[in-house]
Amino acid sequence: MTQYVLLVGGMIALGVVVQVVAMVMHNASKKKFEEQNPDASIMEIKDCQFHPLGFTNTLTCLSVNGEPREQIMTGYAKRGHYLTPGKNILELQYETQRPGILHKWVRTTYDPQKIEVDVEPNKKYSISYDKKDEKFVFEEIG
Repeated sequence: MTQYVLLVGGMIALGVVVQVVAMVMHNASKKKFEEQNPDASIMEIKDCQFHPLGFTNTLTCLSVNGEPREQIMTGYAKRGHYLTPGKNILELQYETQRPGILHKWVRTTYDPQKIEVDVEPNKKYSISYDKKDEKFVFEEIG
Protein backbone atom coordinates (compact mmCIF):
# COMPACT_ATOMS: atom_id res chain seq x y z
CA MET A 1 0.00 0.00 0.00
CA THR A 2 2.79 2.40 0.92
CA GLN A 3 4.55 1.76 -2.38
CA TYR A 4 1.45 2.86 -4.32
CA VAL A 5 1.17 6.05 -2.28
CA LEU A 6 4.85 6.79 -2.93
CA LEU A 7 4.44 6.01 -6.65
CA VAL A 8 1.43 8.31 -7.04
CA GLY A 9 3.11 11.03 -4.96
CA GLY A 10 6.26 10.76 -7.07
CA MET A 11 4.26 11.05 -10.28
CA ILE A 12 2.47 14.14 -8.99
CA ALA A 13 5.77 15.70 -7.90
CA LEU A 14 7.30 14.95 -11.32
CA GLY A 15 4.29 16.54 -13.04
CA VAL A 16 4.66 19.69 -10.94
CA VAL A 17 8.38 19.93 -11.75
CA VAL A 18 7.73 19.51 -15.49
CA GLN A 19 5.01 22.19 -15.39
CA VAL A 20 7.26 24.67 -13.56
CA VAL A 21 10.12 24.10 -16.04
CA ALA A 22 7.75 24.57 -18.99
CA MET A 23 6.37 27.80 -17.50
CA VAL A 24 9.88 29.18 -16.88
CA MET A 25 10.90 28.37 -20.47
CA HIS A 26 7.73 30.00 -21.86
CA ASN A 27 8.25 33.17 -19.80
CA ALA A 28 11.90 33.36 -20.87
CA SER A 29 11.03 33.15 -24.58
CA LYS A 30 8.24 35.72 -24.11
CA LYS A 31 10.63 38.11 -22.36
CA LYS A 32 13.25 37.60 -25.08
CA PHE A 33 10.70 38.45 -27.81
CA GLU A 34 9.58 41.56 -25.87
CA GLU A 35 13.21 42.72 -25.54
CA GLN A 36 13.91 42.18 -29.25
CA ASN A 37 10.63 43.85 -30.31
CA PRO A 38 9.77 46.60 -27.79
CA ASP A 39 7.19 48.14 -30.15
CA ALA A 40 5.29 44.89 -30.81
CA SER A 41 1.49 44.92 -30.73
CA ILE A 42 -0.81 42.28 -29.29
CA MET A 43 -3.55 40.49 -31.24
CA GLU A 44 -6.25 39.02 -29.00
CA ILE A 45 -8.21 36.03 -30.30
CA LYS A 46 -11.97 36.28 -29.78
CA ASP A 47 -13.62 32.88 -29.77
CA CYS A 48 -15.56 30.59 -27.44
CA GLN A 49 -13.57 27.50 -26.50
CA PHE A 50 -15.88 26.52 -23.65
CA HIS A 51 -19.65 26.38 -23.51
CA PRO A 52 -21.66 24.40 -20.93
CA LEU A 53 -23.82 22.82 -23.66
CA GLY A 54 -20.90 22.10 -25.99
CA PHE A 55 -21.45 24.80 -28.63
CA THR A 56 -17.88 25.99 -29.16
CA ASN A 57 -16.02 27.89 -31.85
CA THR A 58 -12.25 28.01 -32.02
CA LEU A 59 -10.07 30.39 -33.99
CA THR A 60 -6.48 29.25 -34.44
CA CYS A 61 -3.58 31.34 -35.73
CA LEU A 62 -1.46 28.80 -37.60
CA SER A 63 1.33 31.20 -38.59
CA VAL A 64 2.36 34.85 -38.64
CA ASN A 65 4.41 35.85 -41.69
CA GLY A 66 4.91 32.20 -42.58
CA GLU A 67 6.38 31.22 -39.21
CA PRO A 68 4.61 29.64 -36.22
CA ARG A 69 4.33 32.19 -33.41
CA GLU A 70 4.16 31.39 -29.73
CA GLN A 71 0.77 31.93 -28.15
CA ILE A 72 0.50 34.25 -25.13
CA MET A 73 -2.15 34.82 -22.50
CA THR A 74 -3.51 38.38 -22.64
CA GLY A 75 -5.91 38.13 -19.71
CA TYR A 76 -8.06 35.63 -17.92
CA ALA A 77 -8.78 32.87 -20.47
CA LYS A 78 -7.81 35.16 -23.37
CA ARG A 79 -5.27 34.00 -25.91
CA GLY A 80 -3.25 36.13 -28.27
CA HIS A 81 -0.12 36.59 -30.36
CA TYR A 82 2.51 39.29 -30.75
CA LEU A 83 2.57 41.14 -34.07
CA THR A 84 5.42 43.31 -35.32
CA PRO A 85 4.56 46.78 -36.71
CA GLY A 86 3.88 47.00 -40.43
CA LYS A 87 2.23 44.47 -42.72
CA ASN A 88 1.70 40.98 -41.32
CA ILE A 89 0.28 37.93 -43.09
CA LEU A 90 -1.81 35.77 -40.76
CA GLU A 91 -2.81 32.21 -41.56
CA LEU A 92 -6.01 31.51 -39.63
CA GLN A 93 -8.34 28.55 -39.25
CA TYR A 94 -11.85 28.46 -37.78
CA GLU A 95 -13.63 25.44 -36.29
CA THR A 96 -17.07 24.95 -34.75
CA GLN A 97 -18.33 22.09 -32.62
CA ARG A 98 -21.80 21.22 -31.38
CA PRO A 99 -23.58 18.21 -29.91
CA GLY A 100 -25.04 15.93 -32.56
CA ILE A 101 -28.08 13.69 -32.80
CA LEU A 102 -26.67 10.74 -34.73
CA HIS A 103 -23.07 11.31 -33.62
CA LYS A 104 -21.72 12.47 -30.29
CA TRP A 105 -20.20 15.63 -31.77
CA VAL A 106 -20.50 17.49 -35.05
CA ARG A 107 -17.31 19.37 -35.89
CA THR A 108 -16.93 21.72 -38.86
CA THR A 109 -13.47 22.92 -39.81
CA TYR A 110 -13.15 25.75 -42.32
CA ASP A 111 -10.17 25.83 -44.66
CA PRO A 112 -7.23 27.98 -43.50
CA GLN A 113 -7.21 31.49 -44.91
CA LYS A 114 -4.40 33.98 -45.21
CA ILE A 115 -5.18 37.61 -44.52
CA GLU A 116 -2.92 40.64 -44.60
CA VAL A 117 -3.21 43.14 -41.76
CA ASP A 118 -1.52 46.47 -41.12
CA VAL A 119 -0.31 46.88 -37.53
CA GLU A 120 0.77 50.03 -35.72
CA PRO A 121 3.34 49.94 -32.87
CA ASN A 122 2.20 49.30 -29.27
CA LYS A 123 -1.51 48.85 -30.06
CA LYS A 124 -3.97 46.13 -29.09
CA TYR A 125 -6.02 44.36 -31.75
CA SER A 126 -8.64 41.63 -31.83
CA ILE A 127 -9.41 38.99 -34.42
CA SER A 128 -12.69 37.12 -34.77
CA TYR A 129 -14.66 35.22 -37.42
CA ASP A 130 -17.90 36.52 -38.94
CA LYS A 131 -20.00 33.48 -39.91
CA LYS A 132 -22.46 35.50 -42.04
CA ASP A 133 -19.78 37.00 -44.29
CA GLU A 134 -17.46 33.99 -43.85
CA LYS A 135 -14.40 36.14 -43.24
CA PHE A 136 -12.08 37.14 -40.44
CA VAL A 137 -12.53 40.52 -38.76
CA PHE A 138 -9.38 42.30 -37.56
CA GLU A 139 -9.95 45.48 -35.55
CA GLU A 140 -8.25 47.74 -33.03
CA ILE A 141 -9.35 47.55 -29.39
CA GLY A 142 -9.84 50.76 -27.42
